[in-house]
Amino acid sequence: MQLFYSLASPYARFVRTVIHVLGIENIVPVPVNPFDNSPALLAANPLAQIPCLLLDDGTSLFDSEVIARYLDAEYGQQRLFGPATGDWAQQCQFSLIKGILDSAVGLRQEQMREEEGVRSPFWTGRYEQAIMRGVMQLELLGIEAETRLSARQLLLVCLLEYLDFRHPQLPWRTQAPSLAAWLARVQTQAMFTQTRPDVS
Repeated sequence: MQLFYSLASPYARFVRTVIHVLGIENIVPVPVNPFDNSPALLAANPLAQIPCLLLDDGTSLFDSEVIARYLDAEYGQQRLFGPATGDWAQQCQFSLIKGILDSAVGLRQEQMREEEGVRSPFWTGRYEQAIMRGVMQLELLGIEAETRLSARQLLLVCLLEYLDFRHPQLPWRTQAPSLAAWLARVQTQAMFTQTRPDVS
């Protein structure tokens, strides 16, 4: 199998942490720039989006959650996500984290548009407010206090470190001190240090 990814993508990073946790060794990482529209990536995913997992039979999976759920089902006995018909509250929590990450990526895209003179103050503010409201809600949920490692916790680290990476101006730690303390404890683990983008 091959995983098309980029180091800066938090979605691809989430999949890479899942691969690390599950100890999957038969996936070849293929770094790509999705904006280059490489023929190999386009053949696997016509949307030219990453991550994209090319299976051994020539078919492909895309969307980070789809890929992660597939890997968890095939290699992890569903220990990261739980059964497909499991706790719906936890399913919703995962969607909340992913939605905050979507807002963070949208905010990054608005920042990049500033060079073109088309940055939208409306969407910038909307994304920032959604991120801060979402993080405040995560602080109340206590996902970080759970003893069993879950997909929600993996994605949560990817989200919080992406905020530090791309949006250091957002004071999320003041709204979520428990999450901040938890992140400081877990972010040195190999699954995170070995998938972290190079910020140098």
